[in-house]
Amino acid sequence: MEFGYHHSSFATHDDRPAAQALVDRAQRLEDDGFDWFTLMDHLWQLPFVGHKDEPFVECYTGLSAVAAATERMQLSGLVTCAHYRNPGYLAKAVSSLDALSGGRTVLGIGAGWYEAEYDAIGIDYPPADERIRQLRDQIELCTAAWTEESPVSYEGEYYSLEELYLDPKPDDIPILVGGGGEQLTLRLTAEYADWWNLPGVTPEEYQHKLDVLREHCETAGREYGEIDKTVTITTVIRDETEAAHEAYEELQEATDAETTPREEFRGLIGTPAEVAEGIEEYRDLGVDRFQIGPPKNDPETIDRFVDDVMDEV
Repeated sequence: MEFGYHHSSFATHDDRPAAQALVDRAQRLEDDGFDWFTLMDHLWQLPFVGHKDEPFVECYTGLSAVAAATERMQLSGLVTCAHYRNPGYLAKAVSSLDALSGGRTVLGIGAGWYEAEYDAIGIDYPPADERIRQLRDQIELCTAAWTEESPVSYEGEYYSLEELYLDPKPDDIPILVGGGGEQLTLRLTAEYADWWNLPGVTPEEYQHKLDVLREHCETAGREYGEIDKTVTITTVIRDETEAAHEAYEELQEATDAETTPREEFRGLIGTPAEVAEGIEEYRDLGVDRFQIGPPKNDPETIDRFVDDVMDEV
C-alpha cells in the first residue's frame, strides 16, 4: 500500500509564511516515504478545516512550487473543480505541471460543490446532473488535448477546442475522479477514471461504494481492477486514545464547523496501533493508496505516523 498526504490546511505552527511551510513540509514528507501529495482546489479555507481569512495558496501554483522542491511524489489537486478554469486552459496547466514535475502529475477532478465560491467569482452553479455532464466533457477535452497531435480540435456538449497547440505532450496523466455519488459520479468513474478517491468514510461505507462502482464497471464494460482505489481519512495520533480525541477536539475548535461527536466517525483518531489497525481495514477492502489528513498539519500526528505506523501496515 502507498501513502499520501492531503495538505488541506496551511497552518504552520511557527513563524514561517504559509507558502514556505508548504514547500518545506512537502520535502519532509517525500523524505519520509510518502508517495502522493495533494492540495485542495478552493479559493479560501473550508469551514470544517479552518477560517475563511486564513492564508490559502492556490492549488496549481502551490503544486508547481512543490514540484520544483521534490523528486518522487505524485502530485494532484484533491480535487480540481471542473468550473474554476476554462477546460482548455486546465489541460495546458496540468500538462505544464506534469512537465515541470517530470511526469508526476495526476488530474484529480470533480464536479464542484461549494456554491459560495461560484457566487464569489461570478460563475453559474449548474444542477448536479449538468455539472457531471460538464465534468465528463472536460475529461474528454483534456484527454484529446494531451493525446492528439497539435493543433487539436474538439467539439463536446459544453466545451470545444479549435486548433489548440498544446506542447509538450504528456506521456500519461492519470485521471482521478473524486466523489461518491452513486448514480452519476461513480458511473463516470467507471467510464473514465484511472484513480478514484473518497474522503471521510468508514470502511463499511467505503465497501458499499466499491460495490456500486463494481456494478457500474460491469455496465460500462470496464475492468474494475483497472481503477486504483484511494481514500482520504482525517488522522490524529497520540499515545492514548483519549488524548487523541482531546487533541482532535482542540484542533477542530480552530475551525468554523462543529466538532464531530465522538459516537460518530471522526476518522482514525487514536494510538499508533489503533490507526494501523484502521488502515489495515481499508487495505483489506482493496485500497491502493491510503491518504492521511492531519487537521492543521498536526506535527505530532505526522511524526507518529512516520515513526510508528508506516512500517507496521
